[in-house]
Amino acid sequence: MAKEYKSNLLRRTISGLIIALPLIFIIIAENYWIFLSLISIFSIAGFYEWIKNSFRQPVLWGFNLIFIYFWFSICFLVGLLSEPSFALKEFYDLHELNVVSVYHIILIIIINTALFDILAYFVGSNFGKLHISPNISPNKTLEGLIGGLIGNILFGFLISYLLNISYWSVLICFFGGILAFYGDLLISFLKRDKSIKDTGNILPGHGGILDRIDSHLLATPVMLLLFILIVIL
Repeated sequence: MAKEYKSNLLRRTISGLIIALPLIFIIIAENYWIFLSLISIFSIAGFYEWIKNSFRQPVLWGFNLIFIYFWFSICFLVGLLSEPSFALKEFYDLHELNVVSVYHIILIIIINTALFDILAYFVGSNFGKLHISPNISPNKTLEGLIGGLIGNILFGFLISYLLNISYWSVLICFFGGILAFYGDLLISFLKRDKSIKDTGNILPGHGGILDRIDSHLLATPVMLLLFILIVIL
């Protein structure tokens, strides 16, 4: 049991890094068009898996969630602030003057969501007793949820202090953890509905793209908007 737990934790960490490292590189480079390309690849691959697995409501749920809510909102907000060719001058000037860029905010969101996922899994696997939704995802426990959210709160305090930004960031990170939980639960529901373990095998031994971005789907757009409102505008 302990060996399986360590193996699963290692796999989750490695798969998270596989997704995160290219994004981190692009965020450091602060190139909007490369950022747009990578987000587009993830979104197209995720929607392909939605169609391939015959998940419910491919247009109403799948397309709208992945392309309208996730892809469009992120690309629009980042472009509005960072790409001179179509950004509003007032917003672009504010972004240029701010110490924390929109790309730094994206990195904060990625870390916050990954932190929730890892801590929720760690705490839930070791101390979890109260199952939240056994019919959809038997491994999700109240203890794991609380552990992940505590990690988000501490992370929120840390970035607020280190970056000298509003402590409203703590609440945003906390809320992001809740959205990450529901994003994960949504994809788990769709997989349970089709009696499958993973949405794909594009990452051997780690599942598909939807398995890797499920927590980010709901959390990223809302967190990005809230962070822009309190940090940049």
